[in-house]
Amino acid sequence: FPRSQCWPWWCMDAAPSKQTFKRPRDMEAACDVEDSLLFAAKKSTGGGAPLDLTLPRAAVLSDLVAKVAEHEACVPELITVVCRGKVLKQEAEPLLELTHKDNPSAKVIVVYILRKPQPAADAGQVTAPVSTVPQAAVPQPAVPQPVASQQGGTPQNELPAAAAPHWMGRRVILLLRHGQCCHEDEPDEMKELTGAGHQQAVETSRYIASLFAAGQLPAQRALLHSTSRRARETAAKLPVHLPSLEVWNADILRETDPTKNPMRAEEVFQRLFVAPSATDAADTLIVVAHNNIILYLLMRAAGVPIERAAVAWHLFHLRHTSVTRVDVAASGQKQVIAIGAAGHISHATVTWNNITGADMAAWRGGGAERRKFSGRMLVLVRQASSGDEAVRRRLQIEAVASHIKGISEYMVSATVQVACTRGALETAAAVAREFRKRPQILPDSITQDPELAFQQFFCPPTEHGRDTVVIVAEDLPVLYWLLRTLHMTPEEARDMRKAYCISCASLTLLCIRPDRGCRVVTVGDTGHLPLECADATFIQPR
Repeated sequence: FPRSQCWPWWCMDAAPSKQTFKRPRDMEAACDVEDSLLFAAKKSTGGGAPLDLTLPRAAVLSDLVAKVAEHEACVPELITVVCRGKVLKQEAEPLLELTHKDNPSAKVIVVYILRKPQPAADAGQVTAPVSTVPQAAVPQPAVPQPVASQQGGTPQNELPAAAAPHWMGRRVILLLRHGQCCHEDEPDEMKELTGAGHQQAVETSRYIASLFAAGQLPAQRALLHSTSRRARETAAKLPVHLPSLEVWNADILRETDPTKNPMRAEEVFQRLFVAPSATDAADTLIVVAHNNIILYLLMRAAGVPIERAAVAWHLFHLRHTSVTRVDVAASGQKQVIAIGAAGHISHATVTWNNITGADMAAWRGGGAERRKFSGRMLVLVRQASSGDEAVRRRLQIEAVASHIKGISEYMVSATVQVACTRGALETAAAVAREFRKRPQILPDSITQDPELAFQQFFCPPTEHGRDTVVIVAEDLPVLYWLLRTLHMTPEEARDMRKAYCISCASLTLLCIRPDRGCRVVTVGDTGHLPLECADATFIQPR
């Protein structure tokens, strides 16, 4: 596995034992405790003893940073200080404000991050500008050096100039479920990936690398993963395809049941989804974790209250190494761009259930172990791009039709009916041709009042044990049907649509089981689209 660092947030709130943080006697003698501030500075990596510091009550943050820099024999600019989950940025911030109100003389625990100095650029490289302002609540992500193309022109990995203004003050969080794993009575954290799980991790790593190369993600990036074996093995594939990727790990990201343990899941949400500064360069945080905790984080990011998020997460079922994307703006606004996107994974490799017992796939011919979803699968397609870009639209339509035909071979029923709004007929007709069907055109009123379509189609099949209904429409009806499936009222569904922003030609998969239970498999998946025809997604103001 790649060398990783212990994530500093998770230990900074813990009260240290007195034995761990004893101050030297000579320091006690040299200072009047009542007139001084006591700090224990713990380095985020290395696991050494904390650095005990005594500073005057009038000291400011720059004084503390200078002391730590002197200890590390480096310049102060390489030191980032974190206290109680908050990155300290203001050099003139009084340290007295960090002390305990009831007992200012008590020792304050801080964590400091020592960043590596940027190496001088080689002759064949173009140096990327690096923000000197530390990122709030995430490790200082590394900025990959854009390497000049051999053919000249724009360096590889450099953000296109047209997209650059959109990236300021924005954080993109990519939540990855681990690859398929197998287990035989070993502890949960020791479950290992299957052969399919390893291949899924490789394909998702390549896909994410291609998004960076195409300028569809902020170039400044870091990786945070659970310490469970299946998450470590999944995360290990990312640095192979993403140079200059800082790697961190955190026990708190291990799998949990948010219904039984909502406090831990909520703590992760509060630490990860912190609004960046409007003046900071944007960054991307990749998090490799587990189905349940990812879904809780998703619910909270979408604005679902804690008491509902603690139970609503079980309405989803993510595929292995699928990508859930949430964008966070400097205003604090969060927008869900995709949930459980796995269209980039080859059809032969896609799985959604783990294996009990040994991985026998190789002995059975090498195919991944899986079975189709029972009941009715609703395939909701946002219509392809409109406008004058005829070639781009045609590529989107072809990719959508081909992908839906592909998943019918292993995931959803090939007994298909296709319906669409009038404006989405071209896309629906291409899908219908794959199954030798004719699309049903829905009434024009469906766009404004989608409830009738929900009542008609979002129910278990009546003539078959399983079937598939493909509905192609605009984004607002698609999101309304999604939220109604999640047991929201019509009024709640209309109001909550603003928390989502799905792209043209994206797929949303919802399974209605025979017992009328539901599972959301993916929302806004565009992994099946060629990158050149996928929409660039930006946070839409509410």
